[in-house]
Formats: sequence, structure tokens, C-alpha cells
Amino acid sequence: MAIQFFYVIFYKWNTYICQPNHFTKLSMGISHKNFLTYIITIAISTGIARVALDYLSRILNISPILYYLTFLIALILEIVIIIYVIKKYKTHKSVLNITDALKVGIIIMGIVGLCYCSMAYIYDVYIDPDFQTNMTLRFTEQFTPEQLDQVKQNLENQDSSKSYIGVIMYTIWFIFIGAVISLIAGSVFKTKVASS
Repeated sequence: MAIQFFYVIFYKWNTYICQPNHFTKLSMGISHKNFLTYIITIAISTGIARVALDYLSRILNISPILYYLTFLIALILEIVIIIYVIKKYKTHKSVLNITDALKVGIIIMGIVGLCYCSMAYIYDVYIDPDFQTNMTLRFTEQFTPEQLDQVKQNLENQDSSKSYIGVIMYTIWFIFIGAVISLIAGSVFKTKVASS
């Protein structure tokens, strides 16, 4: 029984890995699906990191400037991740066009946006409904205290109901940002196709 097991393992190894034709067919046949799984895994990991960064800054009650700075930090990290995955895609496939780069950026930022916007909606509706109002007031108090009364009046007149439509709209905004980033990166890293 053990001899048959090792024979099958050795046979498969020899057939698919050691012979170049089979390895090329094998890698061409499943590599795109595996790379798509890789992109989705990176996107989910980035989304979880984005949610953790925002959630920690909310529960730690940091200063408004640091809270809004986390958005810039997250954007820079997302740009780096999109560029990294696009370069890895180019290395893996050896050909990159703008459409492939757009797919990478849209998938990553779509998943990141959905994760972040869902967390923000749940937090702002169920956990701390006054968070955004309080953060706006603290920011105004810190930087333009003379306008604090005007901001309070504007916040009182504002419709405070939150809708899941906001999650969809902000997710679309994330997708737009991902498309712009990947369009720029794809233009820089695209490979030229030889004319026939």
C-alpha cells in the first residue's frame, strides 16, 4: 500500500513538475484562478487592517487631527498595496495591460471599501451614534473655535438619519479611487505588445 502511494506521488511529480510541457500547461491552466484568489485574500486582509485602524482610532478617542490622519495613512498603504499587487501580477503573467491593472485595483478597493463602510455604518448607527458629531465639534473647537456655534447650529439642522445607501455610495467612492490608482499604475507598468 505504501509503495503504491509513493509510486503515485513520484509519477505525478515526474509527469507534471519535471517535464516542462506539463508544468507549463498546469501553471497556465490554474494560475489565473490562484492569482485571483491571491488578490481577493490581499483585499480582505487590507480591508480588515483598514477596519482595525479606524476602529482602534474610534475607541481610543484620539484627537481629531490624528483620527483624520489615519485616513491619509490608510490611503498611502492602499496605494502601496495596489502597486505591489499590480507589479506581482505583471511578474506572474509577464504581460500587463491597463484592463488587468484596473481589475486588480477595483477588486482590492471594492472589498476594502465594503469592509470599511460596513464597519463605519454599524459603529455610527448602533455603537456610538454621536461619534461623527462629537468628532466634528472637537475638530472645530481645536482649529476654529470662533465658528463652533455655527457648526453646532449646522449639525442640529442636519438630517441625522443614517442609511445603508451611504455604505453603497462610499464603496463606489473607494472603487473610483482604486480605479484611478490602478489606471496610473497600469499606465506606468504596462507591457508593450509587439505588433504583428
